[in-house]
Amino acid sequence: MTCPRTLFTVAMIADGAQNSVAPGAILLENSTIIAAGRPESIGEVLDAQRVDLPRKLVMPALVNAHAHLDLTHIGPTPGVGSFADWISRLQSQRASDDAGIEASVRRGIDLSMVGGTALIADIAGVGSIVPIRTLRDSPLGGVSFLEVFGNGLRQTQCVEMMRKVTEDIAQDAGSVKLGLQPHSPYSCGIEVYQAARRSGLPLSTHLAETLEEIQFIMSGDGPLIDLLRHFGAWDASIESAGQHPIDHLESILRKTPCLAAHLNYIDDRHLALLAAWPLGVAYCPRASAYFGHPHHHHHPHRYRDMLASGINVALGTDSMLCLDTPNRISVLDEMRLLHRRDNADPRLLLQMGTTNGAIALGVEPSRFTLDPGPVAGLIALDINPDNALDPLRQILVGDAPPEWLSGPH
Repeated sequence: MTCPRTLFTVAMIADGAQNSVAPGAILLENSTIIAAGRPESIGEVLDAQRVDLPRKLVMPALVNAHAHLDLTHIGPTPGVGSFADWISRLQSQRASDDAGIEASVRRGIDLSMVGGTALIADIAGVGSIVPIRTLRDSPLGGVSFLEVFGNGLRQTQCVEMMRKVTEDIAQDAGSVKLGLQPHSPYSCGIEVYQAARRSGLPLSTHLAETLEEIQFIMSGDGPLIDLLRHFGAWDASIESAGQHPIDHLESILRKTPCLAAHLNYIDDRHLALLAAWPLGVAYCPRASAYFGHPHHHHHPHRYRDMLASGINVALGTDSMLCLDTPNRISVLDEMRLLHRRDNADPRLLLQMGTTNGAIALGVEPSRFTLDPGPVAGLIALDINPDNALDPLRQILVGDAPPEWLSGPH
């Protein structure tokens, strides 16, 4: 748009900060919201281009708190066998050369923008710095978490690799920061987590994702041993912790901000514990459903209990392999699953998909609201103003992608 000021008049505006008005209007100057509210509260703006969208709901751009963009090229994939079997199959399909990784990440960026995403936490697998360079060359902001593996005798080697990588690449360049992701408690030892914490970089990990992980950390046996052996990552020095993975990492997590993905299996006592730590949770509903979590009569995912306990829960998509939307990557579809399955409150879901994710990534959450000030982006979805169903519920029972009004498109 050539005019620096645009007045949008729409069927409804809504965000995760309790701004919800129908009909609504937004006065935007470049990427800054000057005013938002009812059309009559803003009035006529003579120096603004007016855009009337009487059948659109407008909301802030979305935040994806956990993605694996370098796996996008594989596409949606049927689940196979155990989690260990799935990991083995994944490793045979993922890109290993720089050109392949870059192409997959670029495809993931494109599909994320189709999904209305402005901020992302990407897990850069196989120790590659290609994803962060590719992200920094895109309109998206966020954190690229370099994923590392190192347990037992391999911890020293892993720590040295982290040191070299963090020296070779700028830690905070533009809108994409460098972070570290010790993959999980079963694939990384405490020394690796300690080194990641000492780096001062944003920290992330997979945690309490599977029953196999819990079995391995608790008793040192189970199918994950065979998986580690298959990848040549097993040695006799690896011992069980005799604890739940959350308790095993307490010395790390109670002191250091961390974005923990999944947490499909937690005990009642963990709610108060996690609430006292500087920890954010990236819940990936479609990935959990893809793997059939929770198994064996365990409690359904406790995202609502976590939120009620004061734990910051955001939404992530995990990898394209787990998704049912091959033409986009969007937490809007995670919101839709939770609304359809759990009848989750639309405004709570909008908060999880925007401001909660921004907080988890250390970004000013107001950029993902309709409050006056800089905004990361605005997206719009079709609604029927004559339908008695709440407009937010209309977009959650639908399946259409958003369209950009302002932002990284």
